[in-house]
Amino acid sequence: MTILSATTPPSIIQNSTEQRQNLAADLSALIPAQAICPEASAVLHRPAILRRIAAALSGCIPAGTDRLVACSDQDTALAIALSLHTGISFALVDVPSTGVIGELHSAERTVLLAYTPNANEDEVLEILTAAGARPRLSLTVFADHESADPALTRHALFSFAELSTINKESHHV
Repeated sequence: MTILSATTPPSIIQNSTEQRQNLAADLSALIPAQAICPEASAVLHRPAILRRIAAALSGCIPAGTDRLVACSDQDTALAIALSLHTGISFALVDVPSTGVIGELHSAERTVLLAYTPNANEDEVLEILTAAGARPRLSLTVFADHESADPALTRHALFSFAELSTINKESHHV
């Protein structure tokens, strides 16, 4: 009989490096031909993958964050998953109506979420600034470029280049 304790964890529990490698392999397996990353709908509609992405991103959220913010399109599922995982409330930015869905209070410490860097990011930041919030951090699942805005720090779980080097045969999807 094996006795489990904090000093002798079971071998089925993966360390963070193994978890990241397995997530990368699963994401890589979903990349269509001639693409650099999987389509958001292929990833964000798979609860097992979405849950692991939320867990990985949660470690990047600074202490004291008041609200998560995302666009009200493909990033809604990501905001919900991360909010459920962390307990941090979220709001959605609706670019076409230039409005905010949900509560967003002036001077809140916010983190901007996206599956990939948003082409409408400047508009999103303008809408948030008008609402009194200015994110200092942008968290994405994939990215390969630096922010043009020096006040906005970027962090991505994976670079497009990193994902392209993963052995697709080692996936678990």
